[in-house]
Amino acid sequence: MEKRTITQVVVEVLQVARQPMSAADITQVILEKSLYTFSTKDPKSIVRGSIERHCEGSTRKELAAKKFFKKLADGKYELISDGGSHSH
Repeated sequence: MEKRTITQVVVEVLQVARQPMSAADITQVILEKSLYTFSTKDPKSIVRGSIERHCEGSTRKELAAKKFFKKLADGKYELISDGGSHSH
């Protein structure tokens, strides 16, 4: 199986959840379902960093060109809408 990036895994978790989630909750799902193998003792910081790099309006220095996430007022993250092309 092709190794996915942490960003791809986070997108998948949010797609399945269909609701905003905190970085801690996203990390918990990833660990429980073994969706990604972390080589750190602090996986939540890796998840949060990946989200922030791909987040609309983020002030981080090392931003990615493609944005996948939006941070809500309550600190949770959601996927940026793609216009509903993924209707089920």
